Formats: sequence, structure tokens, C-alpha cells
Amino acid sequence: MLNETMSFEKKQGTEYEVLPKNIYQVELLDVNLDRRPTYDTRLKPDSEKEYETVLNFQFTLLSGTANGKDLRGRNVWENFVPTYLYIGKKNGKNKLYNVVEGLLGRGLTMAEEAEGITSDTINSLIGKQVRIGIKHNVKGDKTYDRIEQYYPVEIPINSLTSDEKEKATVKKKESESSFVPMNDSDEIRIEDVPFN
Repeated sequence: MLNETMSFEKKQGTEYEVLPKNIYQVELLDVNLDRRPTYDTRLKPDSEKEYETVLNFQFTLLSGTANGKDLRGRNVWENFVPTYLYIGKKNGKNKLYNVVEGLLGRGLTMAEEAEGITSDTINSLIGKQVRIGIKHNVKGDKTYDRIEQYYPVEIPINSLTSDEKEKATVKKKESESSFVPMNDSDEIRIEDVPFN
């Protein structure tokens, strides 16, 4: 039986305009791991889906305006399957390299490359600032923000306040989780994913 005082309000889905193409200074608010169905199996029944671990960087804008609105506190994400550090002939350094080097404000040393990127290194980047170049991806009739490039910070600007961090933090509902264990005893933590 439901509590008599419960009510269910109507809410509209929140839609955000795409960010204008530009370079924005952001703060890394959080880093998480999600287990999601692979692209090839996402439409299959649950019993046939294959899962992969996705690294999710949540950046929060520290400045900028669009259409007269202040963009401070707006979120932008970089999601990718964590892989080894590598430099490809076609695209150069992979996303893991680019994100880490941008947040460090310098290239990785030979020793850091040899030892690999650890979860401790990634977690230590939370709260750091970086500049990101935003481009647009068009899929059908929708346009999405995409981080094209990471640039070192020239001059740090005011970090997010605790109230701004709280407001920018995306909270999952208890019934909503993108984490899907491989079996009942499996658990994925950022410390479990190899980055080297």
C-alpha cells in the first residue's frame, strides 16, 4: 500500500542547447566507471548482451556565455572505453593520453608512460582545470557537443564552490544504474581497470 501523502508530479525532460563551438575552461568534477552493453550488442535481449567498462569524465564549465546565459556550472562529458596508452599513426595520441596530459598541463614523462596511468593518477586529477575545444557531432536531426581537444590552462580561474559542485553533480536514482555486473559476485572499481 502506498503512503497517503505521496504524489507524483509531472516533469519535463531537460534539454540543453549545444554549446557554441569554442574553447572553454573547465574543472574535472568526477570520474566514474560504468558497465554498458557494447555498441554491437546494445539492441539485443539482455541475455545476449556483451558488456564493456566505460570511463566517464565529468567536466564542469567555469566560464562562458551563450545566448546571454552564463554557462558556469554546465556539464560536458568525455566517455570512452579505457585502453592502453598508445599513439596511432592516423589520429595521434588516444583519448586517455589527451585527457591526462591536458589536466596535468604537460606531456607525460617517459617514466610515467612506462609505468602507465593508474587509477590513483586519474583520481588525483579531480578538481584540476583544463581548457577544452568543443565541436559538434550531428546524428540524424540531433546535434551533440563533442570535446575535440584538450589544452593546458594558461591562468587558473575561480574553482567551483561546494554549492556549484553539488548542483553540477549528476545523481542517479536508486532504480537507475548503468552498472551491470558480469555475475553476482563481480564488482568493477576504477582501481580494477588497467590503464597501462
